Amino acid sequence: MFEFKFADKLQIKQLLPDLFCILHSNMSLIAPTNNSYEDDFEMWSSYLIPAMKKEQRQIVLMYADDTLAGYFQYYINVDINSLMMEEIQIAKEFQGTGIFSAFYKWLVEQLPNDVESVEAYANKKNLKSQSILKHLELVELGENKNGNSFYYKGAYVDLLNKYS
Repeated sequence: MFEFKFADKLQIKQLLPDLFCILHSNMSLIAPTNNSYEDDFEMWSSYLIPAMKKEQRQIVLMYADDTLAGYFQYYINVDINSLMMEEIQIAKEFQGTGIFSAFYKWLVEQLPNDVESVEAYANKKNLKSQSILKHLELVELGENKNGNSFYYKGAYVDLLNKYS
């Protein structure tokens, strides 16, 4: 029922409209920007395209019955052996279907064995994301530079034990 694939970085520009549609649908009510959809898409794309040039950054596409159901963007910081969970977005119609747990069971099989910690940021208005990070046993340790997101960190072994 569920399938997970690494996005082809050479095809990232073609994927952006579908990925942004999911992101915008989930976040526009939680953290509205007051910009147009098109302006938000352009701004997001202008950050994402150069970011994806880094070798350690990946996007995993989540499919349910051949339909794009979500995506997960992450970065492995090899200097400190940390998994930075940058973005997880699941389309509303696929939330609560088990895709989240299935994804993490798949993910822990893909990651390097030397990962030691897990990090993430969650918008202060996004209570669902904060709850998920706590479920993953990450602990709130501060906030980002502009103060709109909380910073979370946890031991990778906890994630591994939960999903392997």
